[in-house]
Amino acid sequence: MRLIPSIFRAKDRKSRRPQTGKLRRSLTTAGVLTASVGVVGAGGWYLSESGWISDRIAATNTSFMNATAGAGLQVQDVVVSGRTRANADEILAALDLERGSPILGVDVAAARARIESIGWISSAEIARRLPDVIFVRVVEREPLAIWQHDGISALVDRDGKIIQRSGLEDFSEFPLIVGQGAPREAAQLIDLLRAYPSVAAETEAAVRVSDRRWNLRLRSGIDVRLPEKNIATALDRLEEFQREHDLFDRDVIAVDLRVPDRLIVRVNPNAAIPAKAQGKDT
Repeated sequence: MRLIPSIFRAKDRKSRRPQTGKLRRSLTTAGVLTASVGVVGAGGWYLSESGWISDRIAATNTSFMNATAGAGLQVQDVVVSGRTRANADEILAALDLERGSPILGVDVAAARARIESIGWISSAEIARRLPDVIFVRVVEREPLAIWQHDGISALVDRDGKIIQRSGLEDFSEFPLIVGQGAPREAAQLIDLLRAYPSVAAETEAAVRVSDRRWNLRLRSGIDVRLPEKNIATALDRLEEFQREHDLFDRDVIAVDLRVPDRLIVRVNPNAAIPAKAQGKDT
C-alpha cells in the first residue's frame, strides 16, 4: 500500500519538468511559417507590381472571349434606331467595332460615351442582341438657332449645346443669335417671340448684351432694346405701337423698351423732314 503514494509522487515530479524541447520546436515552426508567409507576400507584391498578375488575367480574359467568339457569339451586324440627321458613318466609327469580334467583349459604357460625344447625339443606348447583333438607339438634339460669336458660327440646340460648325447653309431658316451667353438663354426668348408674329417676322438677329439682356436687330436696321426682366410686357407695347403707327416702316434708329410703361424712339437725324403743305388762296 505504500507504493501507491510513491507512484503518484513520481508522476507529479515528472509532470513538473519544463518542456523546453517542445517549446523550442514550436518556436522554430512558428518562425518557419512566418518566414514562409513573408516570402509569399513579397512574391505576390512583386508579381502585382511587375504586372505579371494583370497580364495573366488579361490573357485569360482574351482566351475566354476568343472561345465565345468561336462558339458564334461575335459581332456580325449593327442596328441603329432614332437617327435622322446624325451621320451613320460617324456613329459606326464611334462604336469602334470589327465584324467577327467577340460580342461579349464590347465595352458598352465606353461605346455609349463616344457616341454621345457626337454633336447631333443627345443620348444613346447600346445593347447586345445575342448571338451577333449590336443594337444602338439614339436621341438627336433639336436645333434651335445659329449662334455667332467672335466671328465663328455654330448650330446650337435648346440647351445651348453646339451641334455642328459646318454645313450651316442648310439651316438658314433658323433664328440668328449673337454674343457671349446667347445659346444658354436663347430658347426662352425665341419661344416668347412666337407669340408676337409681327415682331418675329421683322427680327433679323437677337443680340445678347453683357450676358444680361437682349437687343433685337430688325431687318430695317432698327435696334429694339429689351429690358432684363418683363420682356413679354415690353413686346406687348412694341407690337401695339407697330400696329397703330407702322413703327418698323419709319426712319427710326432705335426703340428703347427698358423703361417700364414707356417706349422711347430714336429717329434718324438725317431723315428727310416732310415739307409742310402749301396754303392756297381761294
